[in-house]
Amino acid sequence: MENFSTIRYAFLILLPVLVITSTFESIHAQTSSQAITITTDKPSYIYGDRIVVFGTIKTVIPGNTLTVKILDPYSNVIQTGLATFNQDGSYIYVVDISGSLWKTGGLYTIVVQYGTTMQNQTTFTYTSTTAPINGIFQVQDPDTLQIFKIPYVIFGGSITKMSFDPKMSSLTVSIRSDNYGSVIISLPRKLLDAKSSDGSDASFMVTVDGEESVVQKEQSDQNNRTLTIQFLQGDKIIQITGTSSEYENYPNVNTNQNSTTNQQSIEQSTNSSRFSAVPEFPFALNIFLISVLFMIFLRLRIFKKLSMV
Repeated sequence: MENFSTIRYAFLILLPVLVITSTFESIHAQTSSQAITITTDKPSYIYGDRIVVFGTIKTVIPGNTLTVKILDPYSNVIQTGLATFNQDGSYIYVVDISGSLWKTGGLYTIVVQYGTTMQNQTTFTYTSTTAPINGIFQVQDPDTLQIFKIPYVIFGGSITKMSFDPKMSSLTVSIRSDNYGSVIISLPRKLLDAKSSDGSDASFMVTVDGEESVVQKEQSDQNNRTLTIQFLQGDKIIQITGTSSEYENYPNVNTNQNSTTNQQSIEQSTNSSRFSAVPEFPFALNIFLISVLFMIFLRLRIFKKLSMV
């Protein structure tokens, strides 16, 4: 009973400190974005436009730098740089939409970071100068003579031909790329699939003009796997290679595994490419205070034993 009273007494001493620390961490997370504002001159842009990013820093600290990052719809960092700011806290950053990294239309994110703790972000819409083309290509399997319909959507170009090679387990897509863009293609599993040895979905190997490319997004169901592949202006050939037929009939296929893994990698990319707005020391301080609480408890017990001798 006395030990319980001792623990309760020590806990009551440090409880207000822990509450204050947790409250500070919560308030800091909420006000970090308010410490710096961010605005763009327009809500949407096309290729060749100029983006003007501006805002204010509430508290100017000597030695701190203001970093600006731009992320595409798949959380890839396509541009980063330092913005200039004045003594009154106002800043400006200009971005020219040009180059090979501006590939896909969609919602883009701008992240501004001042020092180690102040952060804010905004979004804008980037639209390709060419309208997307929707279509369906009919592809024949030379071995079975079966014809498969392959739906697609392409941004920044057009598809001129598709052909399937059963020996290589690959689909070759010929394109005319008028701009930087992407193609969304839905592959029937019965024509082309990629499997691991246990029967679960594996990643396709994708090359664009002979160079390996990363699938930006994938959606899967029982019958189809839909891939989003980016390309550069002037690219001509996209090749999608799956696994050999020995893996095609495994039971218990997890059709959602690859889609889930892809989403997790995107989220991790997002987390790693953006700055942390909340410093780590409040959590470390909590651990330190808990350790102090435990040491106080031990010292009280030792003191009690010595007084009884």
